Amino acid sequence: METDNRGKQDGKDRKSASRKIVVEATAIMILLALVLVIVGYSFLHFYFKYELQDLLSDVVGNLIGVLAAFLLFDILYNQLTQDAYSKETSQQITKTLMGDSETLDVFSDEDKKAFLVSTIRSILKDEDAVDVVVGNISKYFSDMQTTRIRKSFNYTITLTTELPNEYKCLPGCEDYYYVQENLNYEVKYFSDEQKNLNSKSVCIGFSFDKLSLDAGLMESDSDPAFAKCIFNESLDITKEAVKYLRSLSGDELKEKFNAIFTPTIKIDKAYGDLEHVEIRDGGILAEYKVDYDYRALEHAVRIIFHMPKMWGSLFEVTLVDPTKDPKITFDYMPGKMDVTMYSYLNKGDESNEGAYETRNGLYDVAIKDEWIYPKSGIVFTVKKK
Repeated sequence: METDNRGKQDGKDRKSASRKIVVEATAIMILLALVLVIVGYSFLHFYFKYELQDLLSDVVGNLIGVLAAFLLFDILYNQLTQDAYSKETSQQITKTLMGDSETLDVFSDEDKKAFLVSTIRSILKDEDAVDVVVGNISKYFSDMQTTRIRKSFNYTITLTTELPNEYKCLPGCEDYYYVQENLNYEVKYFSDEQKNLNSKSVCIGFSFDKLSLDAGLMESDSDPAFAKCIFNESLDITKEAVKYLRSLSGDELKEKFNAIFTPTIKIDKAYGDLEHVEIRDGGILAEYKVDYDYRALEHAVRIIFHMPKMWGSLFEVTLVDPTKDPKITFDYMPGKMDVTMYSYLNKGDESNEGAYETRNGLYDVAIKDEWIYPKSGIVFTVKKK
């Protein structure tokens, strides 16, 4: 405590000494100025008969001249530097706002959006481009309470010509090739609205037609049941095979579904148990019971299954949500299959060149550290050699 008091007293003494020095220096300067004035006046008086009124007149005139020049300079200086100073101050404020989220939180949402639009306008320099970007951003702002994103996406598809014996019951099986699929992704929801992982009952779908597939991919109204699925795949089989599946009873259909598709569903750390299989006009719906925390807003999902597919049909991989770091592997038999890839990922030339490699019957598509826009994807055509 004594040390603190001594430190404070030393500080006061230093301040007092500094003030004393300033006062003394000022007094000396004033005294020197007076001495110079008196000496100058005495010299002018004795040698040139310079009178006191002449001195006062010259002093006043000089003061007026200097003051007028000073005022004019000050006005011009302020006029020239005010805009630059305002811009510099605005830049400093903007830098603070851009780097400090807590400061931005003080402003309203409308103020934040106006600031964002101004920033985009300064970058793009074109109003049409600004309208496009702002329109897309506004769409995400308005949908963010009901939107989901995928933080990872790893999809492996393996094709072979050898059909398992379980497929021999399907009419037209000689027109099929064999597909093995393994999908792993992480999904994040921004609210409970429109979650398809919103209960312990989880569905996957296999569509007979494009409309049913679109119900799952595009959330259209053609069949709302498919829109609730966590995964939808196009099932290209003959009409006779569809008719055969429809003829099966509930238990027979469930048994046959397990034998043909051999599905595995895992959400977080829980595996799913097949509860029910239904044949609808648009395709097959399979319902699973999974003991996971469906109230959570983030999940890791794994889906493994096999299926038949007709030669000459299209194989689509569609990213239905904004997806980061997608990786898609398409493995086929080059000696027995003719495969062509068409990409509509939002990566320009990179989606067709830099983002994938193809060799020895393998298409390996990987985009790192990028978010891919929803409804992007890849189409493969598979023909028999």
